[in-house]
Amino acid sequence: MNDMVGGQTRRQRQRRQRHLAVALRPGAAGVVVACAGSFGHQGRAVVAVAACAALAAWSQFGSLASAAALTAPLAGSSGAVAYALRRSSSMPRLASWEPGRFAKTVSFFRGNPWKLLMPPFLQGEDERVSSRQPSTAEAEPVVIDWGRTDSLRVGDAWGALDDVVMGGVSLSALDVVGGRDGDRRLAFSGRTSRENNGGFCSFRSRVFSPPFDFGGFDGLAFSARCRDGLRYKLQLRDNDGWDSLGWAASFDTAPGAEEVEVRIPFASLVPNFRSKTQTGADPLKKGSIYSMQFVLSAFEFDGGTNPLFKEGDFRLELGPIRAYRAA
Repeated sequence: MNDMVGGQTRRQRQRRQRHLAVALRPGAAGVVVACAGSFGHQGRAVVAVAACAALAAWSQFGSLASAAALTAPLAGSSGAVAYALRRSSSMPRLASWEPGRFAKTVSFFRGNPWKLLMPPFLQGEDERVSSRQPSTAEAEPVVIDWGRTDSLRVGDAWGALDDVVMGGVSLSALDVVGGRDGDRRLAFSGRTSRENNGGFCSFRSRVFSPPFDFGGFDGLAFSARCRDGLRYKLQLRDNDGWDSLGWAASFDTAPGAEEVEVRIPFASLVPNFRSKTQTGADPLKKGSIYSMQFVLSAFEFDGGTNPLFKEGDFRLELGPIRAYRAA
């Protein structure tokens, strides 16, 4: 005897779930079916909300795993999400992804993760930190010294932003080494992995308020040390958006932990969106730098691979960041 719920037998509900899965592309079906649960009372509303939530997360982070993390609570069953992902014929077997770390990352930078389910005009402002403007009287004023005098303490103003936001399993952490004097450095370390189509670790600032004004300067300079001689990127944003246009340039380190002096002219920064160059972008607004990000990625721009990338453990040490004027 079939159980009746909302005027439908269990077999009828299962048949409708299968039809929904066939109608959608396999990846999205896993998320939506998992959130649908039962097509009994209010079932259609649950499916609609879950589908919108999945699309919102997918559009912001470009991954099915991110969509599943936000929609799983709607379904009330993370096991159903995992099962749907495993049954999706177009996806390889996933490595162990951490939805809790995904939610923690989003919370640090954006506030409540559930705001991602709202349209952009209702999401409100992201998390912000107070910034100190560079001194125009100095030739190379220090603008960031990792919490020594700049009020931008690591853990409050800076946080890890890894490929967990798109379903990856790379992991990084931040620490401060050295004393309270000029030898204070930031240590960015972790492990990169190409599992689940990932391959990057990064750390980023919260939104600077007010934004940094580098209008009277020509670039940023800092010392860097990495024992494996890897290639990293510095990315700036002249807007307060989260997933928005950025301006990036790569820099190389020397093998053997030799310290190198890095100077990045603002004129060398490449306008990009998710590492795809944007040739028609307006010039960089140096007077309104809202965030900074350092990235170790398997890719450079437009799908090109990073020739100095190495999967596995890494450690980068950065000295204070200075603004400079060209001679």
